[in-house]
Amino acid sequence: MPEIRYIDDDIVRVYKFGEPRKRENLLATLFWGDNVRVVGKEDGQWKLDFTRRTWNQQQGKYEWTSFVGAIPGEAKFRDEPILKVRFVDVGQGDAAIIDTPSGKLVIVDGGEGDHLRHYVSTAWAHVLRFEALECEAIVVTHGDADHFAGLTKILDAPRRPNNAMLDVKRIYHNGLVKAPTKVGYKNIFGKSEMIGGHRYAVELEDDVRTVPESRLNKYFRPWKRAVTDLGTRNPNLDVRRLSFGDNDAFDFLDDDGIKVRVLGPIVEDGGGKPALPYLHNESGGYSASHTINGHSIVLQLFYGNVRFLFGADLNAESEAGLLKKMRDDGLSLASDVLKVPHHGSHDFTPRMLEAVRPVVSVISSGDESLSKEYIHPRAGLVGALGKYSRPTVEKPLVYVTEMVAFFERVGHARIREMTEAGNESSSYIETRHAYVKRTFGIVHVRTDGERVLVVTHGGKPGQKESYAFRVDEQGDVAFEEKTSVV
Repeated sequence: MPEIRYIDDDIVRVYKFGEPRKRENLLATLFWGDNVRVVGKEDGQWKLDFTRRTWNQQQGKYEWTSFVGAIPGEAKFRDEPILKVRFVDVGQGDAAIIDTPSGKLVIVDGGEGDHLRHYVSTAWAHVLRFEALECEAIVVTHGDADHFAGLTKILDAPRRPNNAMLDVKRIYHNGLVKAPTKVGYKNIFGKSEMIGGHRYAVELEDDVRTVPESRLNKYFRPWKRAVTDLGTRNPNLDVRRLSFGDNDAFDFLDDDGIKVRVLGPIVEDGGGKPALPYLHNESGGYSASHTINGHSIVLQLFYGNVRFLFGADLNAESEAGLLKKMRDDGLSLASDVLKVPHHGSHDFTPRMLEAVRPVVSVISSGDESLSKEYIHPRAGLVGALGKYSRPTVEKPLVYVTEMVAFFERVGHARIREMTEAGNESSSYIETRHAYVKRTFGIVHVRTDGERVLVVTHGGKPGQKESYAFRVDEQGDVAFEEKTSVV
């Protein structure tokens, strides 16, 4: 019987056993912590029971094919699994997947299109082949389409007809539900009131399933239906509004030694009911977009000595409020890995980055259309990341998902245009400068609570860029001296 083992090398390539180690015989590239089914050792190599999806050109579909894989005999194995966090390239949007040592999954946002669904269906194909993928929690940091419309698509996606892809136990959100813009900014989040000379959203929702259709915009209506369908399949589904201090929502991670601190949104008292203050645009006026962004769910995750901060779409005003709250409560924002707020927007305060002092910063952004072109990330933000990263680290790591993707120039092409709704139109455009996205810009971060490995993909099969460092109990960081491209 094959034995489940965990890779203890940073990067290991799996080739067909008995075949030359050439590109055409490459089965997979594994990272530190990946599990394999070890059959035994022969001819100085570890033999693996390896099954993967392959494309059947004649039948025009994927099929499962079994191989005997091989990795070098000097490859090392570890006894325990590790924490894996994947920042997934979803274009202009956010999505991250937390995969705990025991295999519990937490999805934080899901982009707007089908990117996350396609990634999950590929990365967990070996599970979906037999059953739905269990997901402990989905966190919708806030109700902008580029953060949650893709979650509707993944909840709707079948593993096979009449069989859902995901089995979700919990859905967490910030309580702000957006109405159609025609209602005006004062009512876009439901009822609002002036309290102490400031406008507050006072109709925070606990469960989107109880919200009338008239209160929902075109993205929230299908989301309500998807959550309702999910609740039908799972009557014990927990849908909950989170705010600062609701750390108990993640008690299910205790067995993995993981603690999560919920840092936002910071709810205030609105005359005896929970309320969120309206935030302002650069001109000083109230802004619905700044309000929903600034009141995102913000998570700080602790595993051993390593800390992650998921910054959602915080802006300068909400960052200032968070900094004050943390000071007042005697808490620290310092984190080793930062999911940079709001795709690298110009609307940030350097004091926030100075408080976090990240070693690894990940910006999720991507050009998709003229309507979604925000010039993200902004040059000033990228420069500030370099300036305010961990001062003891000479070469901090700054990633942008669209920059670690690989685009291949294919030349002349006729291309169907996309509509605003994300569908293919009947019209074509012709170009002699067409590019195809061959590799998506996914940033893999893995840790055992002390050592951290960060890996991204190159354009060539098996080509990766990696960095590794250690974090001690005082938070001091030491990088390992290794080649970073293999």
